[in-house]
Amino acid sequence: MELRQLRYFVVCADVKSFSSAAEILYTTQPNVSKTIRSLESELGFPLFVRQRTGIQLTAKGHYVYEYASRALSDIDQMSSLLKENTMEELLISSNPSSWMAACFAQFYNIYAKENVRFQLYSANVADIISRLSNYRDEIGFVYVMKSQNTAFQYALDKNQLIFIPLETTHAILYLGEKHPQYEECDPNQIDLHDIELVQNYTHELNQSNYWNLKDDTGADLAGLHVKVVTNSDCVIEQLLSTTKLANISSGYVTSSVDERNYHGIPVCAKENQVMFGYIKRKECDLSVWAERYVEHVKAQIKRVDK
Repeated sequence: MELRQLRYFVVCADVKSFSSAAEILYTTQPNVSKTIRSLESELGFPLFVRQRTGIQLTAKGHYVYEYASRALSDIDQMSSLLKENTMEELLISSNPSSWMAACFAQFYNIYAKENVRFQLYSANVADIISRLSNYRDEIGFVYVMKSQNTAFQYALDKNQLIFIPLETTHAILYLGEKHPQYEECDPNQIDLHDIELVQNYTHELNQSNYWNLKDDTGADLAGLHVKVVTNSDCVIEQLLSTTKLANISSGYVTSSVDERNYHGIPVCAKENQVMFGYIKRKECDLSVWAERYVEHVKAQIKRVDK
């Protein structure tokens, strides 16, 4: 069985036509048909039902398709690794953050001429934990409510990960510039249940995530109205600049990389403290580049505007 046979088979199954597959594969329709017949002969059963309107996978064809697709995906990933084996890598994930994006850009500009492939992937806390446990990233920067620390630590232990705290801040309500209470400074004058929010994830502000807001009595602050969901900080910034929408997220860990300067109001600051830091695999030392990046982030946190 040849790799070419599997590629031809998968493309044929996807487009349901030998002639269309031939165009995609830059070959002829007779060559595609011949290759598929050869594969069917090796397997000992038909993969397609030939019809006037096109082709359809047989029951066994569906079964083979699943295996062939996974095999081709694995081979493509292996090929990608071989092409990149001469380069070192810095594999980072982070909660969506303009501050982290600025840190990453600064770091890249310092080391742009090095033979390194830089990666920054934005995700929620649960996805970052999954990416690290599956070795897709080396470090992941997260913001987690202190009130959720027990659940957070359980998820880390389960995946053989540890959290290194770097700074503590608290939850902040950022009002959109078009909101009638935009200039309001007293949090007691604002009812969060009357405000429409734009947030990074659908369930970001409830018990199913690592952000679970509390009121000033320590009770869950439930029933908030999330009107827009996006994992893009740029979209959030645009909406805060042009609409009445608001956003609840962490306070800045430093004032020196604050391009937005949006009006922020603490949300029960005592109850809603937020830990900022990074996750790493428990038994693994960080690579040279991951160590450098962590030190770079620490330096940005400590930097004071003059």
